[in-house]
Amino acid sequence: MLGLVFPARSQYFIGKTKAQVEKEMEILYPDFVVDNTSVNYTYKYLKYINKITDQTMLLFLSEKDICTSTKLMSDYSNLLQVKKDLDKNYKSAGKNTWKYTKDGVKYVVKLKREEWFFTVFTAKEE
Repeated sequence: MLGLVFPARSQYFIGKTKAQVEKEMEILYPDFVVDNTSVNYTYKYLKYINKITDQTMLLFLSEKDICTSTKLMSDYSNLLQVKKDLDKNYKSAGKNTWKYTKDGVKYVVKLKREEWFFTVFTAKEE
């Protein structure tokens, strides 16, 4: 697996504990490895990188170590495939925004173009 389907499954981690996320990342996404090279004191998160597809995934955690949202940062070479996956798996809710419901929980997915890369942010809908 190249990790390109990550946005379509990132909600899977929301609501799970840090320990569950770490264990399941290792099993489900062996091509993503933990990256502890930087520390951010503003946000609590787990950081994974995939050098094969130039992707970084941040899994944001609450103070109680529960995953609250995810953010995929990717090289533009992956944009077409990621958008295809998003369009296939979710309902469009405007430009670069998708919404869906899973197990009674509503989620929103937003794609944002940056200068050197793009991001896909997934969280529960407020």
